[in-house]
Amino acid sequence: MLAVSAYNTSRECFLCGGINKGLTLEDRVFHCPFCGFTLDRDLNASLVLLKRAGWVPSAVPVELRPIPPLPSLGLKKRRQGGALKQEAPPFRAG
Repeated sequence: MLAVSAYNTSRECFLCGGINKGLTLEDRVFHCPFCGFTLDRDLNASLVLLKRAGWVPSAVPVELRPIPPLPSLGLKKRRQGGALKQEAPPFRAG
């Protein structure tokens, strides 16, 4: 376990480290007056804690990366009634 300070995590910008001194407890959305970064206040604070613990995010968020194609399993695709169906290769008794 790693101990990190939680001081000002709700007011510190995850991206640039700027402190939003005008943020109150009623504000649920964090907005950085320095770089313009906007995020849910609790999510921003949790990311600040992770960053303080040494976590480095990937350069591209997972949601924006293209999904790699799956390898072909030798299945034929056939349309039936507007739905996409998968059909196994025919069974041959030997």
